Amino acid sequence: MALEKDLSGSVAGVRALFGAAACSCALVDDEGSALTYVAADGEGSREILGVVLPVGRGIAGWAAMSGQPIAVRDVRADPRFARDVAESTHYIPTALLAAPMFDSQGEVLGVLSVLDPAVDESSDWTLAVLGTLASQVAALVEAVRRAPAAAADASRLEALGRRVLDAVEDYER
Repeated sequence: MALEKDLSGSVAGVRALFGAAACSCALVDDEGSALTYVAADGEGSREILGVVLPVGRGIAGWAAMSGQPIAVRDVRADPRFARDVAESTHYIPTALLAAPMFDSQGEVLGVLSVLDPAVDESSDWTLAVLGTLASQVAALVEAVRRAPAAAADASRLEALGRRVLDAVEDYER
């Protein structure tokens, strides 16, 4: 699908910025009741694609439900952690960052998650950067969804994807 292809580079860039083992993007369905993982990079990325979880389940689900970013240093000690889902990907993280992505109406569109980042999870900077990147990815999702598949302006979508990667490079400096 076009959306997953457009998101793959952005997710890879976020993973690289955080020096993380994996990064994923899950989108909320039209009813607002479930998250579907549509893009991922790194450990367990193939296995997580297409997984559907109820909003509120798992740490990413908590971020979607609450609308708040979260940093968990030890996921195994957190009751929100969906261990069965992690096991199904053959990668069980130690730490996890998750930030909600908001659409232009202020509604939660999805969640951007970073697994086992090489940065300090408890730093305010870390969640601020992830939140900024989540807003860029959300803008990309909205642009792709607005453009009819047959008439999508490829250069505009590519430019939005590049903005996410540029933001990653700016934070790396």
